[in-house]
Amino acid sequence: MTTPTSTRTRPHAAATRGGSRLAALDRLRGLALVAMLFHHLLDWISGDAREVIPGWRYFVVTDVAAVAFFCVSGASLALFATSRRRRGASRGAVAVEVLRRYGLLVPIGLLIHLAIFRTEYGFGVLEAIGITVVAAASLLAVVPTRVLPAVAAGVLVLGPWLERRAADESGWVAEHLLGGTFPVVTYLGFVLVGVAASRHGLLGDRRGVQLAAVVMSAGVALLVVSGVEPDRYPGDAAFVLPGLAGTALALAACQLTWPRVLRRFDRFVRDAGARALGLFIGHYLIYGLLQEAGWMRQVDQSWGVALAAAVTTGLCLLAPHVPQLPWSPRTGRRT
Repeated sequence: MTTPTSTRTRPHAAATRGGSRLAALDRLRGLALVAMLFHHLLDWISGDAREVIPGWRYFVVTDVAAVAFFCVSGASLALFATSRRRRGASRGAVAVEVLRRYGLLVPIGLLIHLAIFRTEYGFGVLEAIGITVVAAASLLAVVPTRVLPAVAAGVLVLGPWLERRAADESGWVAEHLLGGTFPVVTYLGFVLVGVAASRHGLLGDRRGVQLAAVVMSAGVALLVVSGVEPDRYPGDAAFVLPGLAGTALALAACQLTWPRVLRRFDRFVRDAGARALGLFIGHYLIYGLLQEAGWMRQVDQSWGVALAAAVTTGLCLLAPHVPQLPWSPRTGRRT
């Protein structure tokens, strides 16, 4: 999948444009995607990835990836909408294009759950991205830019509260939409953080991002000192604050001008981020293969880390060489 704001560059162009806001966004998207793929593959190959990856028992480094990816999706949405409006597109035309690009992720995700995970009406990362970005686009059309940060903060407070309420309820909405792996209201908050960051110019503001990273990291330190360990579930402050702190730290690193020695790695992560949907589908196919062959969680963790890293790297290196159809139902004709 070529994301709306992916910077299409010739080889080695990344080194010369390393400090641009689009380069930073592409890098963060790619790093988040690679981290998610590695975490999932390690889970499937060896078992609980959180037993191996650095971090706390229920929140490790790669758990930041989900937060970062949704924040990037929000920033991409804001840049995409602004770009289309500047080119003369009406609000309605932009809304239709956003609905097509992101709304179609919902049926794609549901089909993957049905075909590979053998579960009806599942709810995973693709469905969550589709719903939250479309919802954020609706809010973006009516909420003034100056109050976007307050709205994002309010949604991030509301989300965990709804998660706790949903824990006492039954039914698909409570178990998958308001709760579950990707509680939609909480993740809508992360998308809105990305929208607000883009609209307020943080993508190109190194000092602003560095300050945010320092402040939120201090908040995480206070949580830990007070006896509250970072924890992904439920998505309260123990998840939201470390997730956003890690995202800010990663964005600060991505905003820097990377040295020439990292040129190939830079291109690797940006190419991966530009093909996010294809890589998601590819790694789900690997899940199906492992499940059918009876190989799930059969590899010792000491070898599983290396194998998961190798498979992740192989998928990302292969993705740019997979032929694409000339037309996509999500993005239309490819050039």
